[in-house]
Amino acid sequence: MTQARIDSQKRKALVVGLGVSGVAAARFLHLQGWLVAVSDQRSAIELEEVLKTLAEIGIADFETGGHSEKFFLNRDLIVVSPGVPLALPIFEVARRSGCEVIGEVELAARHSRSPLVALTGTNGKTTTVTLLGEIFAAAGIKTFVGGNLGRPAVEMANEQFASAILELSSFQLEGIESFHPRIAIVLNLTPDHQDRYPDTKAYLKAKTAICRNQERPDLLLLNRDDPELAAFGVLMKTRRQAGENVPEILFFSVEREVEMGASWLADEITIKAKSLAGSNLERELKAPLPKLPGAHNRSNYLVALLVALVWGIKKEIIISTLNAFTGIANRLEYVGSRAGVDFYNDSKATNIDAVIKAVNSFDRPLVLLLGGYDKGADFTVLDGLLKQGLRELIPFGRAANEVVRQLPAYDKGFKAPDLQSAVDRAVSVAQFGDVVLLAPGCASFDEFRNYQERGDAFRALVREASP
Repeated sequence: MTQARIDSQKRKALVVGLGVSGVAAARFLHLQGWLVAVSDQRSAIELEEVLKTLAEIGIADFETGGHSEKFFLNRDLIVVSPGVPLALPIFEVARRSGCEVIGEVELAARHSRSPLVALTGTNGKTTTVTLLGEIFAAAGIKTFVGGNLGRPAVEMANEQFASAILELSSFQLEGIESFHPRIAIVLNLTPDHQDRYPDTKAYLKAKTAICRNQERPDLLLLNRDDPELAAFGVLMKTRRQAGENVPEILFFSVEREVEMGASWLADEITIKAKSLAGSNLERELKAPLPKLPGAHNRSNYLVALLVALVWGIKKEIIISTLNAFTGIANRLEYVGSRAGVDFYNDSKATNIDAVIKAVNSFDRPLVLLLGGYDKGADFTVLDGLLKQGLRELIPFGRAANEVVRQLPAYDKGFKAPDLQSAVDRAVSVAQFGDVVLLAPGCASFDEFRNYQERGDAFRALVREASP
């Protein structure tokens, strides 16, 4: 560690991609004594504020509007931001010239001594990492939480933490070399990023790179309910039993009992594992009462519980935090209850697939707020889904007419001109035990600047509503 920092003095580094992570990496390398240059495909006009910020700290060597071979050569280190594909030919040219090419997460890990919990997956990453951060904070553990959400990973190298919890995308995992988490988690795998990965096998390889450098004392937690991950876990177990230096596998499941790991069946959780310190964790727990609905969220809660237990956090702290957690803003966020009616904010559900996931998360009567700025959505695919358990569909915003036209069977003769009118209607028609769900399936631009502002407004309107 010390030697690496000594060697970095006045060596030449290039940071490619000037998003939040790229800027943080450039700043960090500059403070470490590197001569830093930056490159981005966007124009200098688009990057004006970023370039000004970098210039103020002494980074003025930049290339904009593309990546040229001349600018990439004669560098000792290239750090690539997550959004930039490492398969670009320019990086192979740089490697052949003797330059090391890594990702920002790898840079962070090389300069941090914090024990790592690293998590990836297609869905649920931010929810689970945020929940873990809250559990560790409740236990009084100084923890860095970042990566693909919030703070860039490299910022964990600025000070010493008792633990670091990182959300990692497959893009970030492409750029690791020595990155070594004490606990690694893969939540699930569903088709995603088909523009970057040719098939499921390539996507699985990218995600499971998270455990590439793990060893026998480490833990790899996998979702037993995901067929691809279940098969991968069995393969890893076989390799471990054969004496290979690979991590111990702990499965988690909300569908079946697992041999080693954690299961959540009905209202009971079964733990079969040992802590990192070696103590026996075998026990049965009464399941928490999560505010986030759906089997996918039970899975997120379960793996967070398992991680915290093996880390050594007391179960009372864990369960209390699980019960209090209301989720991520605008993502099936529990907003509150009025007269026995629960309100959920899924303003981020700006497409029909997201609406389907949100509706499927509940088994109680729904009052669904659907509308906003129509992007040409096919609302008819919701028809069969809404036939069971719908109290009322409330169309709102500019899309209200289109919602009624495509879903005439749910027309109650009311169209809300705006979100406030939609909430007022929901409060008046919802009955005790119902759920009022904002899952608009549309953009927000008819009334708000973005989905966050729409979610903020929904939250405020619910709190102002009369019981």
